[in-house]
Amino acid sequence: METIRILVVDENPGLTQDLLLALRRRTGIQVLGPVPDHSAALEVCAEMRPDVIVVQLDRRDDRGVAVVAAIRDGSSTRVLTATRHPATPLVELALAAGACGVLPAERGAASLVHTFHRAMAGELVLPSDGMPAVLDDLRESRTRMAEMALVATLTGREREVLAALALGATTPAIALELGISSATVQTHVKNILGKLRVHSKVEAVGAAWRAGLALSSRSA
Repeated sequence: METIRILVVDENPGLTQDLLLALRRRTGIQVLGPVPDHSAALEVCAEMRPDVIVVQLDRRDDRGVAVVAAIRDGSSTRVLTATRHPATPLVELALAAGACGVLPAERGAASLVHTFHRAMAGELVLPSDGMPAVLDDLRESRTRMAEMALVATLTGREREVLAALALGATTPAIALELGISSATVQTHVKNILGKLRVHSKVEAVGAAWRAGLALSSRSA
């Protein structure tokens, strides 16, 4: 059986020592590290090609999520996170940054090996009791980010039209406010629906609100 190489990214050796102690009687697993940051992790990835990288989120510099994002940007290696506080919002942020899960709270040898194999297989590894809430939050976050990206493709005029729609303005009112014809407003609306990949003004307005466009327009 091939050796599974686990690279630990942490400011201190605590997590590495915990894993070494838990896995001391397991053959076929090699624990590397700890390395302090993403730069060192990427150097090890280039040289030793670890199978899984474990990032400690509870860092003194509060850069645990940033470390995950930087590693995922520079390597295709699967990244698991470790934390003393599984309910922390950092877990959701780390997942959004590209992590594939969290080490189990009970870090026995069998559960760790199972977690590593699942991560290597491309699975999302989360505690069963917290999975539904985390997944719902993650889906909502990714949906919002996708909508914001689509809203960003709108022209300045299209954004003005969409913001006005979100505030309840009618086509004639928008035309009067922007100094354009109602037909031009309707053309802008058609283009907006196409770019946002929606089928109605209601859906477009919902995307505008979730992306913060209507709020920014109102505050302006």
